[in-house]
Amino acid sequence: MHHDPVRRAALLLGLALAACEAPLDPIAPSDRVFSMSGYLDASADTQWVRVEPFGTVAGPVSGSIDAAVTLVTPDGARVPMTQRVRDFQTGPAHLFWTTEPVGAGMTYRVEAERSDGALARATVRMPDDEAVTLTLVDGLINCPTLVIVEGAERLADVRARYELLGPARAGEVYEFSKRASLTRGAGGAFTAQVFFGEDATAMEINLFPGVEPIAPEIVVAVATDDWPEVEGLTLEEALASAELDRVEGGVGFIGGTVTTTARFIPGYGLLPFPLDPRPPEPCFP
Repeated sequence: MHHDPVRRAALLLGLALAACEAPLDPIAPSDRVFSMSGYLDASADTQWVRVEPFGTVAGPVSGSIDAAVTLVTPDGARVPMTQRVRDFQTGPAHLFWTTEPVGAGMTYRVEAERSDGALARATVRMPDDEAVTLTLVDGLINCPTLVIVEGAERLADVRARYELLGPARAGEVYEFSKRASLTRGAGGAFTAQVFFGEDATAMEINLFPGVEPIAPEIVVAVATDDWPEVEGLTLEEALASAELDRVEGGVGFIGGTVTTTARFIPGYGLLPFPLDPRPPEPCFP
């Protein structure tokens, strides 16, 4: 699965902004150097992480920061990551990227070093997805659509993605996280729910089939068991609630994921007469 680098960077910021903020006592001494956040995705062609100076009490740094960030591969190769500063409503964000391939089932390190030699590093375990299966219970009358994932240590996210195909809005893409709906059964399988009525309302499109053409997909991000627990939390909440001591010489969390994508048929619930003689019940919770 391939991601547009700029679009994926914006998504990364959306999930990582809360996670990279850490409580700070400006008087207490600290040997922590950087806040680090984000994830590596073995299914993506570009990797992004966010690195910020730790304990900057004077406010956000608007330009480039004093940091050389390196991706260390399982065989010890050191791949420099390129810095890019992006401005958001919350302030500037310092992103580092590389197109170095990342493999499932491997372990990597992300290191950030200041010019004075001060160093922070995060160990990133990538999930092994060989035993992972994805099952969809979908179709026009199935409400909600069920996303069932077996064989995963943990899930980082489940998203419903829609591309609009009608002439008026062709090419518009929307994504909705379903991570807050995730539950885990006694056998270890994860289940998420997709209520198409909610998503159609958010996209401001007609709920019923055939009126506005769309290309719907489910995107599942498999993770390792060092990710925060998933049940009842959005991805942003889970990252923000993670223990902020998973970076040696700093704070934050960098996780590993493998993503898989499958087309699905959105559930509309009961369809209007004459398709179904019963009163229509659109697919809402």
